[in-house]
Amino acid sequence: MTTRFTCRRATTADAGAIAAVFSPSFRLLSFLPMLHTVEEDRGFIADVVLKQCDVMVAESAGRIASFLARAGEEIRLLHTHPVFIGLGAGRLLLDGAKASAAALELWCFQANTGARRFYERHGFRAIRFTDGQDNEEKTPDVRYRWQR
Repeated sequence: MTTRFTCRRATTADAGAIAAVFSPSFRLLSFLPMLHTVEEDRGFIADVVLKQCDVMVAESAGRIASFLARAGEEIRLLHTHPVFIGLGAGRLLLDGAKASAAALELWCFQANTGARRFYERHGFRAIRFTDGQDNEEKTPDVRYRWQR
């Protein structure tokens, strides 16, 4: 059976549901130190992400499956709930972002090979590698860019 997703702009009322995607998705990255609690994640989504970014969500049967937070040409976050990974929700959101931009950039942890393959499949190219000293987790990352 194919999972069908619809996209819409997030509202402040979605903060809890978006955090319920972000927390388990981020915790799949077992190579990272877990610096924040689930409750802190919820506050981050409500107080930072939804206030600073244009956030789109992909839903299936009324449940948020994935979200993409963007500020201009910068994709700040793209996370999919673990039960929906590989079903097309992230691709749908990324395609929507690409349709409304001439270029996009994002950061990805170097060790996140699944995400790196995903972005590279969708036309993003690595433009900079760092040792991670400038990110909160102090974990090596890579800057990606896509251009129309």
